[in-house]
Amino acid sequence: MAASQPYQTIGPAEAKELIARGAHVIDVRWPTEWQQGHIPGATLLPLSGIYAFGQALRELPLSPSEEVIFVCAVGQRSAIAAEIASLLGFQQVYNLASGMHGWLLSGYPVEQTSSS
Repeated sequence: MAASQPYQTIGPAEAKELIARGAHVIDVRWPTEWQQGHIPGATLLPLSGIYAFGQALRELPLSPSEEVIFVCAVGQRSAIAAEIASLLGFQQVYNLASGMHGWLLSGYPVEQTSSS
């Protein structure tokens, strides 16, 4: 029997509903990927290393009881980020399974950041 994951894997529609309810979105991609388009209101926190990411996540003004959705390009880096968040005590952790790829395919809005 497989061990259950400490986070939930969700699709774009469920993520959109959670965001509408006030869930926080943390984008773990690189800044160059972020500039090409990200979920409106998301926080950029690149997954550059487990320890560094954990430290940066702890420094965000988030309560462990808040809903947090992790997103990357296709859902692999965000799954790692979701596991780290769970280990840090976050209780409502979600991984956007299809990442920004699925979000864009669903036709949901994105923001672009100019590199100024």
